[in-house]
Amino acid sequence: MKKQVVCTLAAALAVTSLSAFAANPFVDVPSDSWAYQSVVELADAGIIQGVDGQYFQGHRSITRYEAA
Repeated sequence: MKKQVVCTLAAALAVTSLSAFAANPFVDVPSDSWAYQSVVELADAGIIQGVDGQYFQGHRSITRYEAA
């Protein structure tokens, strides 16, 4: 019984820790940035693609075309 509980907890911990360390899709967003988690989630959902596929360029203003 105890072995089952320990195995279940270990599996749950492994799954949650893997999702917390998702690969950074953009080289210019440091992992200690306040926006890191949101940027990763938006990129994983396919909502944002970045500039040239590897830069987020969060300091840059977007165009009307990009906003639409």
